Amino acid sequence: MFKIVPKLQLLSKYEAVNFTKYELVRFRKRKPIHLGTAKSKLFRIPERPNQPEEERMELLRIFNNYRTTMKSLRNFFIVNHSSEFVEASEDPEESRRLFEEDFKRCSAINDQWNKNQKERREKFFAKQHEEEVTFALNRIELEKKKAQELQEAIEEIVRKEKEECKTIITPDMLDKAIEYALANPVDYNFALESNGEKIIGRNTKPSSNQEDKIVAKQ
Repeated sequence: MFKIVPKLQLLSKYEAVNFTKYELVRFRKRKPIHLGTAKSKLFRIPERPNQPEEERMELLRIFNNYRTTMKSLRNFFIVNHSSEFVEASEDPEESRRLFEEDFKRCSAINDQWNKNQKERREKFFAKQHEEEVTFALNRIELEKKKAQELQEAIEEIVRKEKEECKTIITPDMLDKAIEYALANPVDYNFALESNGEKIIGRNTKPSSNQEDKIVAKQ
């Protein structure tokens, strides 16, 4: 993001433009590095943390204990591991034999660790698979329940609509409805006189009520 300092103004063709007074400054929340240290902070000396002498001695004691303990353990393991090969160090065959025995012993321990880890891994994956199957079955049951509730709600709406509309044609009433429609044809081509009398169509039988009139607005 850039901004122009100072703000540019429109100049006429007779005015000279001095581009050296404009500078592109990159917007930063922090002070640019190339500007250096501020004059007010030029000779400032940072204050060193003041650590109490007792605390410093305690930390030094803890560090010395840790260093001594780790050095002792390291030397103990080195001596304990290499003591088996001290007697046979002069005989190459004996050294090789001891090395192979130690390697077999370490391999047996490693194989046992791998076996235990395999058992734990199989138990973990079996448990995880069982949980996933249980979750999937519960989800399927939940979806079935939701679908059933939705179907029941739809059927309830349809049932109410059928009750409100008794003239609806169901598959059981289809034959009767066809017979009734053929026996009573309806012609919607009718006309109205000024007094409201209805003149039925040409292909429609006159109704028994000869005073069938419709109120017509004048």
